[in-house]
Amino acid sequence: MGAEIGYYSLAADIQAGIMDTGVLHMRNLKRLMLLGVAAGAGMVPAAHGQDMALEEIVVTGSRLSATIETFPGSYTVVGRKDLEDQLSTTADIGSVLSNMVPGIAASNGTAANVEQSLRGRPLRVFIDGIPVSNPLRDGGRDLRLISPSVIGSIEVIRGASALYGQGGAGGIVNYITKDAPSTQEFRFKTEIGTSLSTEHLADSARPSISQSASGAIGGFDVNLNGSYERVNGQFDADGDRLAPDPHNFGGIADSNIYNLFAKLGYSFGDQRIEAMVNYYQQKQDTNYVTVSGNIARGIKETAIKGMADPRALDPENRNTISSLAYENSDILGSALNSKIYYLENYSVFSFDAARLGGTQTTITSEKIGWQTDFTTKLDDWGLDGGTALWGFDIARDTTEQPLIPLTNKPGDGRTFTPPLKQMNYAAFIQLDVPVTDWFTLRAGIRHDEFKMKIDDFVAGLTNVKVAAGELDYSATPVNIGGTLHILPEAEIFGGFSQGFSIPDIGAPLRRVTARNLDNFDPKPQLVNNYEIGLRGSVLDIGYTVAYFISKSKYGTDFVIDTVNPTEAATLREKERIHGIEATLSGKIGDSTSWGGSFAWSEGKRDANHDGKVDTPLTGRRIGPEQYNAWLEQEFTADWTGRLQVNRTGSRNKFPTAKINDFYTGRVRPVTRVDASTQYSMNKLLFTLGVNNLFNNDYYSVTSQMINRDQLYSKAEGRTLFLKMSAEY
Repeated sequence: MGAEIGYYSLAADIQAGIMDTGVLHMRNLKRLMLLGVAAGAGMVPAAHGQDMALEEIVVTGSRLSATIETFPGSYTVVGRKDLEDQLSTTADIGSVLSNMVPGIAASNGTAANVEQSLRGRPLRVFIDGIPVSNPLRDGGRDLRLISPSVIGSIEVIRGASALYGQGGAGGIVNYITKDAPSTQEFRFKTEIGTSLSTEHLADSARPSISQSASGAIGGFDVNLNGSYERVNGQFDADGDRLAPDPHNFGGIADSNIYNLFAKLGYSFGDQRIEAMVNYYQQKQDTNYVTVSGNIARGIKETAIKGMADPRALDPENRNTISSLAYENSDILGSALNSKIYYLENYSVFSFDAARLGGTQTTITSEKIGWQTDFTTKLDDWGLDGGTALWGFDIARDTTEQPLIPLTNKPGDGRTFTPPLKQMNYAAFIQLDVPVTDWFTLRAGIRHDEFKMKIDDFVAGLTNVKVAAGELDYSATPVNIGGTLHILPEAEIFGGFSQGFSIPDIGAPLRRVTARNLDNFDPKPQLVNNYEIGLRGSVLDIGYTVAYFISKSKYGTDFVIDTVNPTEAATLREKERIHGIEATLSGKIGDSTSWGGSFAWSEGKRDANHDGKVDTPLTGRRIGPEQYNAWLEQEFTADWTGRLQVNRTGSRNKFPTAKINDFYTGRVRPVTRVDASTQYSMNKLLFTLGVNNLFNNDYYSVTSQMINRDQLYSKAEGRTLFLKMSAEY
């Protein structure tokens, strides 16, 4: 079931009594008409032709629990059933998002999401509302910091957000972890599976196992999960091995992936305390090295047996997140949600023999924060049905990117990014007011203050000794929007919202030439997002369509540094992006459902600073248009099947670009068909899936865009997925 048309899978979950993800909350029983919109799509008819009574759907990822009817923007909710459908044909969470969320760029299928933008701008990732993205030094690892086995749902807000602070100029991705079921019994679930390349069975197995336990103990609700996955070789449609790190962002071939998760909660009266911890590790240990391709001659990048430089460490990504939350539904007339969190992230990047005589770096980041929200009803203020969300955030972020000692020259002391110590203080208020029965207004403001300290350091590329310094900056983004209920079958939504981000501070610090930071001024990128859309249901066909414009005065893009060709130089220029997104969903009879989505965007920048935004943004920011269509059939109560078609279009904005010019490559259309089927028997569920059903032989979108010989990689060929799960 597609996320944009999440109606049927959610309805089935509710009918089965297994709505335990904590994303959709029962408030008032209503008609089922708007449930499809909860997934960000249109409205769809009641299941099996029935007018079912259901809950008021709540968008928890918006920080204000705005109902679907009043949310003045575009969003997608990927329910657990939708997620499981996608995981039948892919193990990559980035692919799940690009398949199901209009506006998210195509995934590269690796350990990184460097170019996977949302509406042409960076997205910000949360786990249970905790920010896990690393804005001070973006290593592109934030989408893959948790196992899909512990995710109950994914909430995506598309467009710049004004309530979440730094980052997320393109939107928000919020992973909601699973809650324990509302039962006194302990439940267990075991899942085993593997995937195999049909073109190279040997060395392509990707076995996995996941074990969960959840239930109640002495008044506490508990949810535990542990998973392990072994990724071996990856192979293209010809059966040739892909490079272990095909795009030099970080690969997953020849990796071990571990995830441990625990959530413990206790409710008493109107109050609740909940603790959560998750540990994730992906470490690569390969006996293969990359053989460069040749774009002009049509030669693909491959891999051969061989050992990496003996000085190199194994690339890895490691993330630990923990939180302690307190909720009180009635404290001085308001509802309180308060959370403290701790996050530690460590990434080791691939060894690069061409950089500084051979270097390898890590990014280490530690975040500590306190989030507090109050939700106050405004009826006593004369605003019947109105709600105010207000609160504050306090966060400390310490991030650095050192050169690994094995590759750093003795006594050199250089660092790629010096330790950055940032404190953030913020306050916000958001109002949601039903002005009339047919119009709801939503508006808010947030103010952030940042203070950063940087110790003495030696710049990695210039070898200049730079004295310690402090940086202060602030931002005050706002938003205002509304929803107009013009007909029972349609509503218009739209508005203006701002988001902001500080450019990747670590990148320019490695190339500074001044001996102090007096003139270093990292201006925040304030993004203005304008959007208008229509959603509704006609003849039992749900639909949404939205048009957006995104502008910024100090946009951020990247080009190859002419002095240091192995590096990317940061551009700060005026930008304008616009685009359109649309979805359709429906049902044929009682057992067949269908849907589709489309997303297109284009962006330009003021490259020569003449005030005209007329130079196309690179492929790192703007990808080709995307189409998605799916058909799902319920053959019997125990047997279902699904067919999905994904197509990315073409983009050729740099016809005079030379090979190896950064992200200027021509992208040709790519079509991939996936298929899956599931059969349940007693408490067992068997899943068979095929990714790239027709074994299409093509270069990945990333490989085409990035336009570099040594990164010119094919995509994976036909891959078979086999799974079995048991609940007991």
